Amino acid sequence: MSFKVVWTGPTHRAVGTWELPDTVFVEVRLRVNELAHQPAGRLVRIRTPFDGMAFGFELIDPVNRLCVHQFLFQVLYSQDEETLFVAYGMYGRRIG
Repeated sequence: MSFKVVWTGPTHRAVGTWELPDTVFVEVRLRVNELAHQPAGRLVRIRTPFDGMAFGFELIDPVNRLCVHQFLFQVLYSQDEETLFVAYGMYGRRIG
């Protein structure tokens, strides 16, 4: 079964403020949108920084290999059980 991934307005705007390099921005969108296929195998239950299902990953910056971009997204199942809402996102950067 394939799901529809919907970015909420606040999350979409927040990602835009992170000033990600274009290649990293595109990769983030692609990875999150891949949740449409088998989300149960990719989502994990967490309690902090928010209580719910989350999808997290790291990306090495292709221009600066010492820079690691870290992402964590809260994902909610809709009532129709066919749509996933990317409800909240967090971003961090580690250099070194």
